Amino acid sequence: MENVVSTSVFYDLKNQIFDRNKWNSKVFSVYGYEAGAGKSRSAQQYLAETEDRALYVQRFSKDGELDATAKRINSLAGKEIAVAFTGEDTKKKRARKRAIEARTLCITHKMYSNICRGDHQDLIADRRILVIDEYPDLLEQISVTNKEIGQLWTEIFQYGFTETDDLASLLRDMANKYSNDSEVLKNKEMVFVNFQSEIYDKYKEVIEQLLKKVGLSKRNEQKELLFKFQQILNNGAYYYEGGFHTFDSTPKFAMLDCNIILDANWFDYRYSLSTKFNVIKQPKIFDYSQAEFYHYDLNTSKKALKNYINLTEKALERIDLKDSSGVLFVTEQGQKEQVEKGIEAYFNDTLEGMQETLGIPIVTDYFGNLIGKNNYRKFNTVIVQKTPNFDYGTYALTNFFYKYHENLPIATISIFQDEDIEKVRLSTIAGEIYQAIRRIARDNLTNAKIHVFNSNQEVIDTVLEQMPGIQYHKCKIEVSKVGKEAGAKEQGKEKKPSLTDKRVEEVKSILTNIKQSGKSDITKKEVRTQIGIKSSGNFTKLLDDLLPFLQVNQITNKGQKFIFKS
Repeated sequence: MENVVSTSVFYDLKNQIFDRNKWNSKVFSVYGYEAGAGKSRSAQQYLAETEDRALYVQRFSKDGELDATAKRINSLAGKEIAVAFTGEDTKKKRARKRAIEARTLCITHKMYSNICRGDHQDLIADRRILVIDEYPDLLEQISVTNKEIGQLWTEIFQYGFTETDDLASLLRDMANKYSNDSEVLKNKEMVFVNFQSEIYDKYKEVIEQLLKKVGLSKRNEQKELLFKFQQILNNGAYYYEGGFHTFDSTPKFAMLDCNIILDANWFDYRYSLSTKFNVIKQPKIFDYSQAEFYHYDLNTSKKALKNYINLTEKALERIDLKDSSGVLFVTEQGQKEQVEKGIEAYFNDTLEGMQETLGIPIVTDYFGNLIGKNNYRKFNTVIVQKTPNFDYGTYALTNFFYKYHENLPIATISIFQDEDIEKVRLSTIAGEIYQAIRRIARDNLTNAKIHVFNSNQEVIDTVLEQMPGIQYHKCKIEVSKVGKEAGAKEQGKEKKPSLTDKRVEEVKSILTNIKQSGKSDITKKEVRTQIGIKSSGNFTKLLDDLLPFLQVNQITNKGQKFIFKS
């Protein structure tokens, strides 16, 4: 039997599970233990000990993670009481029977979301305790753009309801109005459109009838199309970026007699948007006084990163890896390959070769693939080179989702101006960064080196609050950018080298080779002949661009020659 050492740290959590007087079927108790404190394993131990039937929800099943959780609970119990159940098991009668009978059922967030939609209710029947590891996100965005409006005309007209044509015309007119409204554009507004007036009831009724008719014919594409319009009309929608955007209001939090969420990101503002969450802060247990946090004040949004040429190389110039036990670079999935190329260019070696040369692993990973990961627990250096932003609409729809379910008013907003949405955005970013940096030094924070590239001090302050006493250093860093200076047209776009650029590089190559050969000089005519320029005037135009190269390499431009200093 596996043994997990119980400490007084988790007394509140244990008491919540075993003391039925503390149970609440209408509220989640959110326990904000630190990342790496062992809250998941402790909860699994308590589920192994209780006789109550339970549902345990974790984010992923990949790489056997869900099976490992069930095995751990069984090891703690000393017998088989837990079963892992995934989407692949839903059509297997034997697997479903085992899942239903299991005292503790382990599922993923995705399966829980399906249960919240009303599916798989047999899996939660007669269960009393629900434990969810990490924030359960039920938001599913729904969008109606000109494409869907056009399909309402072309796909649904066959059913003979003129109301659908009228609805399509109405939405097209609204879209044209908001897309060309100077105030909306000037203020960067997300316009809230409310369809609660009685004039829209006829459209809602027709869509409801059509959904029933299409449902009988099993035309799933038409059903999905009509469902989008139903959600827009029932919920309301924000109009922005050429479409009406809302959410699927079908999912409702599935709750049992005792409902617990384990989340180191207890400061996530989403928990403040609903009365269903009661956050229970927990004391800090780690000593951060010997760890160091280096904050590089640099914009690392997706747009900004496209403009940087050598961020990874510049970062490595500044960061001392001498006492490192392992280095984790964190970026976004789309930048992973570029970061790896930057690392290899700096060390002039492959990642595998560097591990042999330096004696330490250097690894890249990305946001969305880190929470709950323990692969880097023995590393002591993390370098976060990306601000983990979601699309702004996601933050706005999250706020909309909770306001809708709490029956609170919703209004038109300007991007980055709404207080609640900004709190959702910034706390979510801070939470992603905090989770990323706590992937390292899981057992011992002494000598941990944390390097974060981010330009939002409020985000950094929130992260620092989770690690009291850490040594904080604010740093400046200069990186090279693509294209012209800020404010110029086409800033940040990758541009192909011009003919002039190519010729300048060709001249540099020729001069470098001649200098290395030991010659003292070369005539300009010889050089321009080699690169195919007949006019001496056209060649002269290259000299300004060549000046920095000539100075660095001690090459003198004199008369009709380039003279090499020995």
